Amino acid sequence: MLHLYRDWLARNRARNRSHLFRAYDRIANGIAVRIQPSRATGDSTSLSAPAVALKKPPTPVPAVRYRDTVNWAPVFERLNRNIAASANPRISVLTPAWNTRRHWFTEAAVSLLDQTFTDWEWIVVDDASTDTRYRNAAQQLSLACPRFRWIRGEVNRGISGATNTALREARGEYVCMLDHDDILHPEALADCLEALEEQNLDAVYTDSNKVDETGLPFEAFYKPAWSPEYFRGVMYVGHLLCVRRDHALAIGGFDTKFDGVQDFEFFLRYSEEYSKIGHIPRILYHWRTAEGSIAAATGAKGDRIGELQRQAVGEQLQRLSLPATALAGTSPHRVTIAPKLRTTHPRVSIVIPTRDSGDVLTKCLDSLQNVTRYPNLQILCADHETTDPKALARMNQPGIDRIVCRGDFNYARINNEAVRAAADGEYLVLLNNDVEAITPDWIEQLLYYAEQPDVGAAGALLLYPNGKVQHAGVCLGFRGTADHIMRNFDPDSDGYAGSLACAHEISAVTAACLMVKRSLYDQVGGLNEFYRTLYQDVDFCLRLRDLGYRNIFVPAARLYHHESYTRKSDYDLLDRALMIDTWDTAIQSDPYFNVNFCRNAVDYSIAATAHDGEANSETLL
Repeated sequence: MLHLYRDWLARNRARNRSHLFRAYDRIANGIAVRIQPSRATGDSTSLSAPAVALKKPPTPVPAVRYRDTVNWAPVFERLNRNIAASANPRISVLTPAWNTRRHWFTEAAVSLLDQTFTDWEWIVVDDASTDTRYRNAAQQLSLACPRFRWIRGEVNRGISGATNTALREARGEYVCMLDHDDILHPEALADCLEALEEQNLDAVYTDSNKVDETGLPFEAFYKPAWSPEYFRGVMYVGHLLCVRRDHALAIGGFDTKFDGVQDFEFFLRYSEEYSKIGHIPRILYHWRTAEGSIAAATGAKGDRIGELQRQAVGEQLQRLSLPATALAGTSPHRVTIAPKLRTTHPRVSIVIPTRDSGDVLTKCLDSLQNVTRYPNLQILCADHETTDPKALARMNQPGIDRIVCRGDFNYARINNEAVRAAADGEYLVLLNNDVEAITPDWIEQLLYYAEQPDVGAAGALLLYPNGKVQHAGVCLGFRGTADHIMRNFDPDSDGYAGSLACAHEISAVTAACLMVKRSLYDQVGGLNEFYRTLYQDVDFCLRLRDLGYRNIFVPAARLYHHESYTRKSDYDLLDRALMIDTWDTAIQSDPYFNVNFCRNAVDYSIAATAHDGEANSETLL
């Protein structure tokens, strides 16, 4: 049998050198010294199992057939390293299993046994499987590894029921969820435990990728830091997820009515109660793309998953008293949060710094008065000494307030003067004079977020006149400072994993269209007037973020930004120097833009230094 296993390795080694293949390579070498030719047949078989007469096939046997018949006892014994089970392990790994393919189950077992951190237990709850071929491997593992606990269910209770059984049986302070056919990186448990304890977290999740049916990795998923708004729209947390066992029990574990999205619904409830959630930007989990699974095809199970996802989000919106409805997004497994029709309309002041540019200003004001439907607006033009007759005439029309700001141009000062002298709204919108409303409800869309107590700034999706994305949030680190993400994307596309289709947390939004509570604007002192032309909006948002507020990008609020009409070609180096001097540490790492993405492009290109899920050789057997 060993020659078949080595043949499989040889075929796949050229295609991939993942840590799992390298580990198996070493395993094969270890098994070789324990296997002798059978006296009956001359073929190789394990000494730890009864001799079986196996004839060497005339043609190579497919890898799956070999892996379905291999005796894994010596593998498990070698990997277990004679480690005794702890009465109180630090981590309990929970796995519901049902009709598991044996070779996938054993690969999951090998990845656990190969962990650099060893104080764990693995609880596998078999949910009354009808295909019992993997039981032999489970029995071998239970004999070789006292840290493995296999619980056989007589009645199928579904994935949530099986996971709850494992959760109740767990003895660890922390629990991690591992699907029965998936694979852990060798450092997964060590990294999670380190983050949980050093940062005193309630939960931690990691980046992940997919592996095909033969174990080849592809499609890395690099996730942002904890983003509750993004999580409502996209089930992005996924695997690997580690939480505190007592917290998981306190919220009632997993809800059986959400089987199919049970991990997602569980973490919605968990995050409502326990907010210290961390993220490890390393691929520590490999998600199997089995035929018929969602990992292989998002539409594999019809819209049932989408319906359950929307139901879970809808119930959270009700629990949190958020006045919105969960609707189907534009792509599978996306949720659009639609604000409910308002019964109250707090006063919103739109502050527009402007000078001359009569045609541009007219287009902006016309869209506010003829397209925008919000009924309680103050339109306030902060006029920097306009002389253009057309612009003056338009500002003097009914429904427009005008305040004259004199002196050298300073964008921050002009906004601050207008707000303090004339704005009467409970909410402010900072708006460029070259912006034109597209969606009539853009104020309502921004206001839904801005009025939430933990939200700082809310920013819109801005489009170039050609319809491509001009602004979809500001990320740190680009050009040494910050830049707009997803420039020139199709605004109706999904972006990166829903980042253009769903509202989500972002480090900053542009003041070309930014809504904020008037009280917050005053609390932070408005825009920093040391910035004359650039970065005052980024600085403003980062000050809000430092106070614990979330800044939100809202794609449902759409406006044109005729940036080329008013943008100057000069670049203020003093503003840049001030930005770097003030926010150098923040610029180095944007929590909402994974460190594995390239900072030389705004399109989520993967960096050459990105963690790809490979393990260092010293972490292997």
